[in-house]
Amino acid sequence: MRHTPAEQAPLPEWLSWLEARNPARIDLGLDRVAQVWRKLKQAGNLVVPKVITVAGTNGKGSSVALLEAILLAEGYRVGAYTSPHIERFNERIRLMGADITDHQLVDAMHQLAATAGSEALTYYEWATLAAFLAFCSANLDIWILEVGLGGRLDAVNILDADLALITNIGLDHQAYLGDTRAQIGYEKAGVLRKGQPAVYADPDPIESVIKHANAIGCPLFVRGRDFMVEADATGWRLGQADQSSFWPLPGMFGRTQVDNAAGVVALLQHPRSPLCIGISSIEAGIRSAKNTGRFEIWLHEGRQVILDVAHNLESVRVLLDNLHILATPSRRLAVFGALDDKPIEAMISLCRPNFDEWYLGQLDSVRSASIARLSSALDRPQIRETSITSAYNAAFAHSAVGDQLIAFGSFYTVSAIRHVLSQSGAHLV
Repeated sequence: MRHTPAEQAPLPEWLSWLEARNPARIDLGLDRVAQVWRKLKQAGNLVVPKVITVAGTNGKGSSVALLEAILLAEGYRVGAYTSPHIERFNERIRLMGADITDHQLVDAMHQLAATAGSEALTYYEWATLAAFLAFCSANLDIWILEVGLGGRLDAVNILDADLALITNIGLDHQAYLGDTRAQIGYEKAGVLRKGQPAVYADPDPIESVIKHANAIGCPLFVRGRDFMVEADATGWRLGQADQSSFWPLPGMFGRTQVDNAAGVVALLQHPRSPLCIGISSIEAGIRSAKNTGRFEIWLHEGRQVILDVAHNLESVRVLLDNLHILATPSRRLAVFGALDDKPIEAMISLCRPNFDEWYLGQLDSVRSASIARLSSALDRPQIRETSITSAYNAAFAHSAVGDQLIAFGSFYTVSAIRHVLSQSGAHLV
């Protein structure tokens, strides 16, 4: 392995070095990353403020964006950590609503590289501790942390959450989390803490999460039991005990964003929450929150191009639901690429009736599904390309004014095509 970059090396050199450490490696467990964090805390006398941890299968990124927007509107100094990124690594770490600068990120990486034990960290663990260091340097009031995978053994779980949100639980990452929603739910529930307020916002809650909360003494509010959500064309209503409140529709597109907003508001209004948030701040945050790559609508030369990171069955169902809300286009073209550990056959089977043409491409990742696998899952005419970018270019070349192009299947899909759109004169609606 190459030597650690020099202290003043530019960020691209640090990222190239980090990627050479096998970025696809997943090695769940807290001992390794917790040990390095203890050394960093002791050496720098670091203090962690309030922590909000967000776990779940889908809706985590949008929930983080909502929390961030609301807390910033209230005047808190806020940091947010999410993964993966769409186009730039800096997107993973936000300080006061802005992506971390190259200089701030290099400072954190140099500090981390100088700490014994950091050489054993995975790519994700390295990113997590870099975020923590940057947050400490920025003197923030609140850290919002999105769980990358699972919860119980995810690196962000080395910190105890003062508030925890579990969005929903579906079948994803079964090789690491289990084959059933009950097993996966137990892993997600690992972010809960004794005595610390939490919300489980799943419209279809499972018992393993509730049982774990009861077992450890976590005051968990559960959707359908402790709070209710009703929505119409003008807004949505949150019912808690004998109280009811009405809220605006989120600025982010889709019916599921009401579910995400409801979980966030229920969490911030939990009777044991340590935070004080005004009604106007909540309303402003709900309206203004944005989340890159989640049902983004672009316009390009008379075509509507939709980017969505949907990469499992639940998120694909949400994508299709959102498409049905829009006006029916002349034709609907799918641009699809996915990672090999995803339920590709089931995803394509669910989507097949909704698209007129399919354009398949391989992703820029060692974990990408092969064109052969994508093609075999789709028993109808298709166009196969060597890359997801060339698949999109082929789809655009075969499209006409009034057509709709939908690129989905992975964060890698959206990342590649978003870059093409940004360079082509397309504009985001």
